[in-house]
Amino acid sequence: MSNQVLLWAMVIIPLLSLFLMKKEDIRRYIPAGLFSSFLLVILQEVGVANSWWYFRETIYPLAVFTPFTESVDLIIPMWVLKYTYGRFWHYILFEIVGNVAFFFIILPWFASRGIMSWPAYAGLIAFIFSTVINLLVYRFHMWQEDVFGCSEKTEASVAL
Repeated sequence: MSNQVLLWAMVIIPLLSLFLMKKEDIRRYIPAGLFSSFLLVILQEVGVANSWWYFRETIYPLAVFTPFTESVDLIIPMWVLKYTYGRFWHYILFEIVGNVAFFFIILPWFASRGIMSWPAYAGLIAFIFSTVINLLVYRFHMWQEDVFGCSEKTEASVAL
């Protein structure tokens, strides 16, 4: 399989998975997905700026951002929150296992294929920052739930 097919699959498959999610769930979790994507773009940029890692190959014509940014960093947090929100320890356990697999197995495999430069220390740096970002995303979603919960109660009381 060529690198381009692999990178395009990383964009298309998560986006297609949204057809399996209910419209209400997409509306509920998209703010957290966007927040996660935003923070992970910053993490990617900090990593590139500090020469912790860099990307040798991206998908054409989207040469500025990596496929992680376009869909994986946006869609995966939505699915994780859908199935673990309200059970914080399940969320943290799932995110830690997922981060270990991603940063210590998948990304080194991408590096071996020549897609990116991924030194040995990069996995630990990315794991630490990503775990902090996951905690922020969970807290952000809790805040979002409070905001939308209060606005729904206000609308209901006005209708009475």
